Amino acid sequence: MAKHSIYYVFTLPPVSGGHFVSLEHIAALNAMGFNAKVYYVGPPDGFAKFTVPAVRAGAPLAADDIIVVGEDHKPLLQQLKSMSCIRVLHNQNPYYTFAGFDSAADLISYPLAHVIVPSTFCADRLKAIGMTQPISRVRPAVPDYFAPAEKRLQIAFSPRKRMIEALFLKGYFQARAPEYAHVPWVALNNMTRTDCAGAMAQVCVYAALPHLESLGLMNLEAMASGCHVVGYTGHGGAEYATPANGDWIADGDHDAFVGKLRDACKLYESKQPNPKIAAGRATAAQFSQAVFENELRETWLAIMGDRAELYRN
Repeated sequence: MAKHSIYYVFTLPPVSGGHFVSLEHIAALNAMGFNAKVYYVGPPDGFAKFTVPAVRAGAPLAADDIIVVGEDHKPLLQQLKSMSCIRVLHNQNPYYTFAGFDSAADLISYPLAHVIVPSTFCADRLKAIGMTQPISRVRPAVPDYFAPAEKRLQIAFSPRKRMIEALFLKGYFQARAPEYAHVPWVALNNMTRTDCAGAMAQVCVYAALPHLESLGLMNLEAMASGCHVVGYTGHGGAEYATPANGDWIADGDHDAFVGKLRDACKLYESKQPNPKIAAGRATAAQFSQAVFENELRETWLAIMGDRAELYRN
């Protein structure tokens, strides 16, 4: 039995992309032989929703236990500051950093052993703030079940982060490109990740509407699904977005957005080869499960150092 544990803190049962990334960390660490668990401080009725090892809040923490906390959990960050454990920040989005920390000085002085980020974009933003703690990138995986199937002339989109703009864009497209006003728009809302994959597999165009992202994982999932991606990078997506793998639009340029959506529909109808599809799938392939596991392993061996045996099952 492991002498110590790696705990990822959850204040809610898993509902968002960031939650599922943390669950993937825990599952992979256990598969590698390390004792990783959810440390759950949320409502009691959510505890049963975890598919990985989990303990309830109140489990005693030893000095060598490692607790992993998100960048936006201010009450927990304040509480952990005085506790005798090893603290690791899982900063999945730099734009949320000051929801957890009062200032740059507060962030820089916080007693962190290490910082885990999903992208170089995120690491660069934290370094620009002035962070000097060790930072390791662990890119999330795009699962193999994001893959193309038989395509139809449809446009998929995720409206969650830009609800009003998504409504406007759909109506604006139908008004400005009336020849494609009949094309269905498939909202990827309130779906499981596998359901999203099933929907993306069948549509030919993905209208990308990320907002203030560290990476923009749904854009990559759409690429893996063989969609022609048109839209925003969400800022963090600039790390992988190129003219070869999608049509990337300046934030708020709805005329360009509509024009490129029209072009993508027209190209699909023409049945001509679309090189952006192959380039997009090649880009998404850089975010494989193997890459994720290698980066996760290297990161945690760096965090644990010569104490790694303390955390092995």
